[in-house]
Amino acid sequence: MHKRVVWGLTVLSCAWAVSAQDVPTHRCAAVLDPLPRLACYDASFPPTQAVRAAEADRAVRAFGRNTQQASAAAGAQQSAPAQLTAKVLAVAYQPDGTRIVSLDSRQRWALTEASSRGPLAEGEVVVIRKAAMGSYMLVTAAGVALRARRID
Repeated sequence: MHKRVVWGLTVLSCAWAVSAQDVPTHRCAAVLDPLPRLACYDASFPPTQAVRAAEADRAVRAFGRNTQQASAAAGAQQSAPAQLTAKVLAVAYQPDGTRIVSLDSRQRWALTEASSRGPLAEGEVVVIRKAAMGSYMLVTAAGVALRARRID
């Protein structure tokens, strides 16, 4: 009987010691507001280089898409770059004279202005930048700005 009492007291004291321990938590868990708490965790656990590279690639692929295309391709809207620099892979002409420019970033752009300005050639580096009211401008190496619309 004496052994049972000692055994029972031992088990109870161990259980009490375990329950008395503080559960280790991260300092960010004490922050009550959701946005500052998220900022705290982001500062404590920054994204890896691979995650940053994947996000940059996603932003480049989404550049120039309209809002329906962008929301269908990616659930969360992240900050997109203000411009994109790419090399021209091919220039094709449609029957109506519209030029289709294929870039090394796997994007295709239609030049919406029927103009002979700004000749484009394979291998030429162009810059596509955001313009007014959700439009885009393709700027040639010679500095000629042409209105463009992403088509893929």
